[in-house]
Amino acid sequence: MKELKQKHLDRREWYTDTDRDFVSVYHQDECFTGAVGLLTFTGLKKPEIVRSVRGEMCIADNGYQWLELVPENGRWALTAMFRGDALFEQYIDITLENRVSGDGNAVFTDLLLDVVILSDGNPVILDEDELDAALAGGVVTPEQYALAKQTAGEIASFYTAHRESVRRKLYEYRAMLQK
Repeated sequence: MKELKQKHLDRREWYTDTDRDFVSVYHQDECFTGAVGLLTFTGLKKPEIVRSVRGEMCIADNGYQWLELVPENGRWALTAMFRGDALFEQYIDITLENRVSGDGNAVFTDLLLDVVILSDGNPVILDEDELDAALAGGVVTPEQYALAKQTAGEIASFYTAHRESVRRKLYEYRAMLQK
């Protein structure tokens, strides 16, 4: 049975300091308020390959970057994955709670449901079976279940309507942290 887990902006639960470089800031503009972080993979021993909706995909290797956004008052956390200058995937964790500090650090509670934005810009909702099992097993409440489904639907609709402006902002935030 899956459980709700806390995750960190710097992804320390998956990668060590020798695997990656990390920088973060608290950022506020007309589109976003919260933590923005950039992981640059530098010392991975082997590429990380995962099963995706399009088959096997390398999501992390030396030189890859992950731009992380955790909004202060949001119910999601976004990972934008870059290979060189190519944004090849956006992965959004639906969250129960986000805690963002003034120095740009963040911790969030993953609510199991995810939205992936493929390279063509189309959103796909993932892990509905995990959320269903969590509801059946009492890991999430009916209210949390409904919140996750509603938030995922809103994110998918937002991306469909604003995909180009979102891509521009992601490149802007990445450039801000590369300086």
